[in-house]
Amino acid sequence: MKAGFSNDRFSRHGFTLVELLVVIAIIGALIGLLLPAVQSARGAARRMSSLNNLKQMGLALHTYHDGMRRLPPGFTSTVTDASTTPVTETGPGWSLFAEILPFMEEENVYRQIDFSKRIYAPSSPTDNQAARESIVAAFVDPGDTAAKLIDVKDVSQNVMFQGAVCSYAGCLGTLSYEEQPFTGVFHRNSGIRLDDIVDGTSKTIGIGERMSRHTQSSWVGVTPGQTLFYAPESPRFDPANPTFNNRPAITATLVHVRSSVPSLQGSPGGFIGPHTAGTQFLNMDGSCRLINAETSTDVFKALCTRAGGEHVTVE
Repeated sequence: MKAGFSNDRFSRHGFTLVELLVVIAIIGALIGLLLPAVQSARGAARRMSSLNNLKQMGLALHTYHDGMRRLPPGFTSTVTDASTTPVTETGPGWSLFAEILPFMEEENVYRQIDFSKRIYAPSSPTDNQAARESIVAAFVDPGDTAAKLIDVKDVSQNVMFQGAVCSYAGCLGTLSYEEQPFTGVFHRNSGIRLDDIVDGTSKTIGIGERMSRHTQSSWVGVTPGQTLFYAPESPRFDPANPTFNNRPAITATLVHVRSSVPSLQGSPGGFIGPHTAGTQFLNMDGSCRLINAETSTDVFKALCTRAGGEHVTVE
């Protein structure tokens, strides 16, 4: 070998197989650590977006009240026989959500509605079609579903019409659907004033999350003859019996609270949000609260009455 000759130019500078496997393992471990954090951040962002939706609805309800000196009805409908269960009615059925559209920067949708006509009538299926198929972004929880049209069905699962999806419902209280006087904030043809909420607006729930992955409904309101079922994504959906545990038309817009906190095991007419932390609700002072599985059922029910006289301390 000549003096000064070096083997450096023949030396290897790449990774050995062992080193490569170690690097891959480290990268995999980092991804494993980061992925839950990313998913948690995305979940928190979706929950915050829904919270903003609820607060926007709260502001709209108060603005409506300022002008009308009352809150909007849960929905508007003419009752033809109050002795039946469910009540026999003819509509038109437009909901509290439809009523507050002008105060949510949705005047274009509001102007498309002919409130004197039914949401849907077989004799005039194109009446109000443009309105009922209008997506309102603030009525869609981004943690729930994409903005879309859903099938509104009758008790036999026949599709009556399509309507724009909604991820929220109003609270009618703690009694059965048609029992009067109702104990909550909204009902058929109601007109509650803020002064009527003697339990305190900060301790009275008005609107809550009800994800369409549990129960599909539209913001437009209540159509006579429609029925609510578990969505196919619901853990309680039974493909062999899709009408299992169905609920009457009134639950298209309104929910009552009787025996439990929000749960995926609840009825199609119950509150349930898409967030792991719990279900979010709008208080009638415009603030919001979270109800989860650790919340007492008695406390939850007390929050759903406007004048129950319950003395509860809640955070």
